[in-house]
Amino acid sequence: MPNPFASDFEDQNLQTLYRKMKKTAKARFNAAKRLSRHQTFLLWSTSVFSMGLIVLPLIKAFSIPITTSDGVYSFIQVALALVVLVFSLILAGHSFSSRAEEMHRCGLELNSLCHEILPDCKADNNRDAYVTCLNKYNNILNAYENHSDIDFDLVKTELPIEYKLSKSDVGWIYLRLWGHYGIYAFLLIVIIASFVFLFVPWR
Repeated sequence: MPNPFASDFEDQNLQTLYRKMKKTAKARFNAAKRLSRHQTFLLWSTSVFSMGLIVLPLIKAFSIPITTSDGVYSFIQVALALVVLVFSLILAGHSFSSRAEEMHRCGLELNSLCHEILPDCKADNNRDAYVTCLNKYNNILNAYENHSDIDFDLVKTELPIEYKLSKSDVGWIYLRLWGHYGIYAFLLIVIIASFVFLFVPWR
């Protein structure tokens, strides 16, 4: 079994710190993209649900025939309104847009720090530069929210030489990534199924 703490015993020099910061910056950019997708899917989902809630009263107003009773129709209308309300309150509280901006800003600061120390990385041992850079690195990390495991797992797929991942490992990582957005697919299915239920005769 590989030692889970093996990386803790790497040479503590600027080159090692540089690699760590580049990986962290990549993870923060991945987190920014993931959160931005959440914001996009959230907007589209709430928009589709809102359109559905507008269309439902129009069905009655224009006397469009449906295959369900008035009671079922009213229940579907109220249920969809409750779903979009709860959904909006829960997910909107995650502040995806502002968090994505902060993650992106953190990645930019880490990249800037990497460029700053790059000229000193060729030195065999510059202890003062290492300590100074480490303090700056820690200050940046403490100023922002941490990324998720899936964001760093994506970094591993971007560095195939360093991380020997099998095709199944890569597939599992991307499956977990898109699993984060499963709630939006579920909501889309709910709204489509509701309208199908209203118009398709079942017997």
